[in-house]
Amino acid sequence: MNKKHQVSLSARPQRTWRCIQALAFVSGGLALAQQVLWTRRMIDLLGAAAGSSARVFSCFFLGLALGAAAGGALARRTKRPWKWIGLAELGVALFCLPMVFLPQWSRELWPWLGPERLTGPVGAGLKTLLSVGLVLPPALFMGFFLPLAVAGRPRNIRTRDPGLRLYVINTLGAVAGILWVTLWLPARFGILNAMLWVIGGNVASAAVYFLLNRLPDLQPTSVPRSAKTSAAGFPPKGLLTLAAVSGAGVLSIEIIALKMVQWVAPLSFFGPGAILASFIGLLVISSALVEQGIRRSPFSDTALLLTALAAGLLLLLTPPLFRFFAPAFSDAGAPGLLVFFIRLMFFTLLVFGPAVLIAGFWFPLAAHKAAETLPDHPETAWAWMLAANGAGGLLGAEFTLQILLPLAGPFPALGILGVIYLFAAWMLLPREAPRSWSVAVGALTLTALPVSFQIFPQLPTVHPSFAPYVLDEHHGREGSVILLDSPRTGRAILLQNQYILGSSLAVPEQERQAHVPLLLHPAPRQTGFIGAGTGISPGGALRHSAVEQVTTAEISAAVLRAADQGFAKENHNLMHHPRSKVVTEDGRTWVAAHIGSFDVLISDLFLPWGPGEGRLYTLEHFHACRRALRKDGLFCLWLPLYQLTDEQTLLILRTFLEVFGEAELFLREREDQTPALGVIGGLRQVNPDTAAERLLEEPGLNDPEITPAQRLLELRLGRIRRTDFPGDVNTLDNLRLELAAGRMRATLYEEAPYLTGERLRAFLEDLPMDRTFSGAPN
Repeated sequence: MNKKHQVSLSARPQRTWRCIQALAFVSGGLALAQQVLWTRRMIDLLGAAAGSSARVFSCFFLGLALGAAAGGALARRTKRPWKWIGLAELGVALFCLPMVFLPQWSRELWPWLGPERLTGPVGAGLKTLLSVGLVLPPALFMGFFLPLAVAGRPRNIRTRDPGLRLYVINTLGAVAGILWVTLWLPARFGILNAMLWVIGGNVASAAVYFLLNRLPDLQPTSVPRSAKTSAAGFPPKGLLTLAAVSGAGVLSIEIIALKMVQWVAPLSFFGPGAILASFIGLLVISSALVEQGIRRSPFSDTALLLTALAAGLLLLLTPPLFRFFAPAFSDAGAPGLLVFFIRLMFFTLLVFGPAVLIAGFWFPLAAHKAAETLPDHPETAWAWMLAANGAGGLLGAEFTLQILLPLAGPFPALGILGVIYLFAAWMLLPREAPRSWSVAVGALTLTALPVSFQIFPQLPTVHPSFAPYVLDEHHGREGSVILLDSPRTGRAILLQNQYILGSSLAVPEQERQAHVPLLLHPAPRQTGFIGAGTGISPGGALRHSAVEQVTTAEISAAVLRAADQGFAKENHNLMHHPRSKVVTEDGRTWVAAHIGSFDVLISDLFLPWGPGEGRLYTLEHFHACRRALRKDGLFCLWLPLYQLTDEQTLLILRTFLEVFGEAELFLREREDQTPALGVIGGLRQVNPDTAAERLLEEPGLNDPEITPAQRLLELRLGRIRRTDFPGDVNTLDNLRLELAAGRMRATLYEEAPYLTGERLRAFLEDLPMDRTFSGAPN
């Protein structure tokens, strides 16, 4: 054999190895792209409640953990790992298809279940089953990649730990996948086509894997299982425990960061993506540094101890860092979405980066050590370490959401995690370590306890201007819900430190959202409300003697507690009134479960850019609202014009008219700084006599803006028809409103061209409307 041919043969494994690394990058990108899209898509099915997102999150990590374990077991037995990776990739694509066509097959699901079973144990159980059935199978197949790829690596490659190299590159690909689906893909093609693009990537990757399967130098390099290897088929229990604790710690920090960073960032589709990309990017850096380190020197057990010690101390610094940097990043727009994204990532890295970077050393160090203990079967080591890490992440996330945040709050929760890391460092001290080391680490741990339980609870979790006026606060799955009473806002509910749900200073305006539609219906016996907030709007319906029952759906139990605690007088004791029924449920899901139930259905004001709230302005939701009405029932959609542009408002109107054909428009008030527009469908025409008769039936309504009847009718703008509003509509498959409104809020913030003042007057003047009461054109 000539020398040239020998060089060619020695170079081929390295070229193939580079190809496999590229595929690891693609695999990580596709996996996280799917996860981001699944999380948003499953909101359309299960609702935007925090519990629904947590179910998806849990099933994803459980699937990855089970997939890693299954992939490791398969890797020890197969001679064709790349064939199985290709089949797993096809499995991901196949099991993603139900989510692609979710609006079509789920349309009759909630009506079949009914409202009573939806809000009971049956509904919770069904949502869990759907999460498991839709998310776990494709996530399981995703978990196959790394163990099988380690087993199928080329022979004679110049890499000390191939598993660690693939883990680094796979994680880097995950960052790219998040950026791809957050910044570009859904905004360009809509969520439906975005999912099809990613599934196409899965299928294309599978084709490449099948080609790799035919290469002779990609057969498994591990030796056949001997009796000795079989007996030692697992990494040491201590390393598995470290992997689980590492996953639990990092995921707990990430959960807290997702809640805290959104105190200073608009509540939109784009914010969580920036936070997630920051965290995974830090894990990439940590793992890459570990890989570089093991090239220079052998693994040292002391590294795990020092990592835990440094991570604990840095976590204790995180709350002060947040308080220091948050004012500079609050309440400001950005020149573009990319700049906003980078800015939010920079803030996340400044505050959480030091702790996460150090904590991120733990898993790759432990996984490398595990691979060294099983040199003949590194794929087995990586499989079980990944499984333990994923299972730990699942348990850590659930512990933080269910227990740590609700009981302690964000700042003390970070302190408690710091204490846990310091305690872990103390536990990792070798027996031969000097006694002074044990005393020092123990003293640090004990010192951190009063910091976490006495000092951090005193740190304000709201804007400094609101801090002296906080009456109560709750932190948990739903984020931060603050009850405050300040001279500027009155008694109010503050959500995520940036959005006022309602105020005692605006009782007439909030009650009017109930009065206007109820006075236009001759017999509004059964009334439904989508959203409660302070409860003042649905409470206003209780002032109508014609109303036999008011049923209200509110997504947040914490908001309902705040409404009951702070607004019982203003909302007429809504939570306990004999004519009132309040359920904790996602509004769209709750409406979809009703058929022919309401004489009047009223939708509260919702953030158009809020994650999942944009669903309440979709074609599918409006169809469900119409189906929930009784014969001659009407649906009133209140629009926050002070948070909408003219194009966004026209998009909502077109979508509404696509279902109802015609609609009446009413203003909530005559001032134009915080205007709200009522869009009423199902009302054949506005009858002045009906309004006058209804006001006679309700003598207790003393709002001068709507009494006498002539004052109410002065709020009417006119009647609009679908034929006058050509153009596209907002659907669950395109998310046009949520993405456009989120982009504008992120980039322009309060400078966005929302419909207030002169801009509002110009918009209403140009709107094609029939302003007569007879229905004849002007």
